Amino acid sequence: MRRLLTVCFLALSIGLFARFEIGLPVFSMPQSDSKNGIVEVLTDLSEENMNLEITVVFTDEDYPCPVINFLYDIYRYFKYGRIEDIESFYIRFDSDGKIIALDFPGVFAADHAFDDTKNLHGSAVLMPDVITFVDGRPLIFINTWNHMFGVIPSFDRANETLLSDYPVTEGTRSDAEHKYSWHH
Repeated sequence: MRRLLTVCFLALSIGLFARFEIGLPVFSMPQSDSKNGIVEVLTDLSEENMNLEITVVFTDEDYPCPVINFLYDIYRYFKYGRIEDIESFYIRFDSDGKIIALDFPGVFAADHAFDDTKNLHGSAVLMPDVITFVDGRPLIFINTWNHMFGVIPSFDRANETLLSDYPVTEGTRSDAEHKYSWHH
């Protein structure tokens, strides 16, 4: 029964993506951070309020100072029960499936440089007129070492890695936490 429900849910989700022609983001990150690339992207579409939750799981996040990074990894392992970095944001749609906003609660880089270490977790809601689209997909820049997002790069795009094809799974931030953390 559980498999049948899962198959039905996936079919419904695929149908909603196809109906609204939702293009998942293209991510851009500095080549220097590519070792901490995307492991998986989880998506959860709320038809009720037309929000798509995007949860990005990165291999790790490396503090700019190697000595501090070693201690930071230990801290994160015990605090969060994982080494992987998990960040979430939302894409808001109108009833026709057109993007009306990107919502970055606590994961917006603002004007931070990649190696900045203080006050990195900003928030922003951005309208489509400030978003760059690649083949109809929003371009999201991974602007800081701890994977805060933006729509303008904080790094030299000559050293950019574009990620348009990555593993996608249906699920929420909570599902990612359960999958990657030994705390859950």
